Amino acid sequence: MKIILWMFLFLISNLFSADFITPKEYAKMLYENPRGISCKKCHGVDGSEQILGYYLKKGVKTAYKIPSIQNISFEDFKKSLNEIKNAKSIMPNYSLTDEEIVSLYNYIKQFNKK
Repeated sequence: MKIILWMFLFLISNLFSADFITPKEYAKMLYENPRGISCKKCHGVDGSEQILGYYLKKGVKTAYKIPSIQNISFEDFKKSLNEIKNAKSIMPNYSLTDEEIVSLYNYIKQFNKK
């Protein structure tokens, strides 16, 4: 009887543990859709420099570049996410927690290793 009870508890615990995600999966989710605005849309799948669009500057077609975040320091990364943006900034303020910022930063750092 005890063996059956232990087996039952083991099966139940495995069913509920499948709902949890790993820290890496959580970080990827944050990168792809934090607060409804994707980092990936502007910074690409690997955080490299991207051209978001073009504009005319003195009659010359000029690229609007999004800088790479692959080699950014943690301090600059955190500052960029937490600073109050002015009207000209296209970088959204995500209102991320410190733990979410660390998770995102660690996720971005893996892009350099590929």
